[in-house]
Amino acid sequence: MGSAIVRGAIAGGRVNPADVLVVDALEQPRAAMSSLGCQVAEDVWALKGHSLLLLAIRPQDFAQCAGAASEQGPLWSATARLAVSVMAGLSTQAIAKTMGPATRVVRTMPNTAASIGKAVVGIAPGDTATADDLDTARHLMEGVGSTVDVNESQMHALTAVAGSGPAWVYLLAEAIEAEAVSLGLSDEQTAVLLRGMLTGASALFDQDARGPGALREAVTTPGGTTEAGLAAMQEGGFVEAVRAGVRAACRRGEALSG
Repeated sequence: MGSAIVRGAIAGGRVNPADVLVVDALEQPRAAMSSLGCQVAEDVWALKGHSLLLLAIRPQDFAQCAGAASEQGPLWSATARLAVSVMAGLSTQAIAKTMGPATRVVRTMPNTAASIGKAVVGIAPGDTATADDLDTARHLMEGVGSTVDVNESQMHALTAVAGSGPAWVYLLAEAIEAEAVSLGLSDEQTAVLLRGMLTGASALFDQDARGPGALREAVTTPGGTTEAGLAAMQEGGFVEAVRAGVRAACRRGEALSG
């Protein structure tokens, strides 16, 4: 995700690659970022004195990484900085506690479509983040998609809808794919039909002012095939199963954040 954000920011002219320092313990990601013209380093201590940080590491590694650095000296010193986090489940308070009171935090949650510049990114300010900090985070994240401002208390719900949401769509696609093949369509035919259907439905949803209910009704002719299919899905508990999945994802996010 960090790589996608950096690439998007560079491609959109939002940052100069020569001004970007990428710290990664692995050689391959460093080489990839270096090829874009970014500075690279292996040791987190290279970040000392930098005023804008993008935190894009595994949440479970954050405390150890930041804590180990702080034990060596004042890496997270009194120098003011903005930390923009894409770490799921870690609150702005937890990040600020680790990095110290000089760190202002903005929490963000992109989804996997960031890799093609089509993400939707939730943005939530920490207690000490300023309006300028939010503008900075938006400017950075708009390189990989659109942004939505939320309160941090809404972040788990946003993650369940937009962060995990692509998985709900792909599960639906898998189910349609399996049944299409069982009905006699070839794998190749199914792939073309399924991709075209999903792409078209998504584009119409994006461009049509009507909500999903109205768009569904527009496809549903009384007594027709779509109505029969929808009735079978309703009977099978489709809607409640989807809603239960979103709730479960939200609860899991709350549990992971402690």
